Amino acid sequence: MSLKEITKEHFGKTSDGKDVYVFILRAGGVTVRVLNFGCVVKEILVPDKDGNITDICLGHDTFEGYEDNPAFLGAICGRVANRIDGATFELDGKRYDVSKNDPLGNNLCHGGFVGFTRRCFDWKIDGFKLILTYTDVDGAEGFPGDVDVTVTYELTSDAEFMMDYQATTNKATPIDMANHFMVNLAGHVGSQFSKILSVEGSLFDFRKPVLLGDVLERMPGKDGLHHSHLVQGHDGQKRLVARAEHKNTGRYLEVWSTEPQFVAYSCFYLDFLLKGTPCKAGHVYQKSGGILFMPHKYPNAVNVACFPSVVVRPGETYHASSSYKFGVTRTCDVIS
Repeated sequence: MSLKEITKEHFGKTSDGKDVYVFILRAGGVTVRVLNFGCVVKEILVPDKDGNITDICLGHDTFEGYEDNPAFLGAICGRVANRIDGATFELDGKRYDVSKNDPLGNNLCHGGFVGFTRRCFDWKIDGFKLILTYTDVDGAEGFPGDVDVTVTYELTSDAEFMMDYQATTNKATPIDMANHFMVNLAGHVGSQFSKILSVEGSLFDFRKPVLLGDVLERMPGKDGLHHSHLVQGHDGQKRLVARAEHKNTGRYLEVWSTEPQFVAYSCFYLDFLLKGTPCKAGHVYQKSGGILFMPHKYPNAVNVACFPSVVVRPGETYHASSSYKFGVTRTCDVIS
């Protein structure tokens, strides 16, 4: 039986003196390191087909990198992941103007300037689960209501990294959380929304395995994948929504989620956001240096009447769950 454990080490202090810890989750031959700051996924160490263990998660070596973190590397996004168009919405007859922090437009991006990404969470270890909690106050980033957030991480003996999100509020407010960790299956140093469209006959038809590099070359505008994909047959139960494989190493990643869609993003803007800043091991990440699969609710749903609501009201509980399963295969159809 493989080792399964959670340990912790001190990682740094926030600018206001709060302690930040790195928690080491080990199980199924995989090691995941996460922070109580922004619920950051810092490292994912997985073997390849020859048993060589490599960190596949893009990130920073030091806490200072995560305190700034313009590319949201590894961090939780909230209250609302992805974009709110124009950084404004109307709820129960009142208009709310939220933070305009999108570097690519006048929108709210991944929760705001601070959001949940740059907050220190309280923590506790319950068996083999790491439970992270935080209370976001009324008016934070312009959102109404106090929101009590719980994020639970667990690494199973089957090498499945599970993420569970829950939240309650004392005022009606939009809530839609997700994690923004990016991977490169070769190793981390290796190489606006209002319509639903059919993927039939398009570059975005990933219902059967495709060679991702060929698709990126043919993308309009040459800015790669940065699109939302609906989950067929979504019923709120956790199901397989995406899978990527890497031919040379044999590594694969499966994404399972209760959510109705996921964003596939090939990190085209990574160099633009990081502006040449050295990251792990002094490496300067380039555009398309990784890939992100981020399940959550529909983007900009708070402004689109035909999309399922992301508004949570007092007495209700927001709940979403996603997991990422790592493994090795001998024959690969998709190159990440």
